[in-house]
Amino acid sequence: LWRAPEIYLNKKKCDEKIDIWSVGCIMAELILLKPLFSGKVTINQLNRIFDIIGTPDSKTLQEICIPEASAYISRMRPKPKTNFNELFGFKYDPLTETSISGVSPEGVDLLDQLLSFDPRQRPTVEQALSHPFLEFYHDPNDEPTIEPLIDEHEDAVCSKEQWKATIWRMIEGFIPPSWINNDTTDNS
Repeated sequence: LWRAPEIYLNKKKCDEKIDIWSVGCIMAELILLKPLFSGKVTINQLNRIFDIIGTPDSKTLQEICIPEASAYISRMRPKPKTNFNELFGFKYDPLTETSISGVSPEGVDLLDQLLSFDPRQRPTVEQALSHPFLEFYHDPNDEPTIEPLIDEHEDAVCSKEQWKATIWRMIEGFIPPSWINNDTTDNS
């Protein structure tokens, strides 16, 4: 339900932007009180995504997707993007004229960025946290970041025994973080 399109269309080009997409899906679900994309299988899920965000242009497809996926989507009937203001914007009670659901224009703008088909167009975590919609909550001094994890074994081709030896070396070399022994719970 929260999988970014590139997971289906190009498994080799996934990065931290898939998490940005997931945050957009969760935010949309909180607003709509139901999943935004509730497909059951890959093709169904992609169709539901395109029903909301529209089908991407051919140039973007060629840059983002594997050739087979690009060819398949290019043969689909183009779908226009859903108006995010209508979908996610404020809804008003006709009797009281008070807001009963939805988000501000700033919230709609953030969702539009988070749910971009092209991961290169999605904001970074830092950019999303700096968005005007989150201004009230944004505190750069209390938003730690870490460097991306580099896994030297990611593309390795090893036998079962080599993997066992590698994992055992990693276990033997593990040093627990300093805070792990700072148990502040009172067991009395």
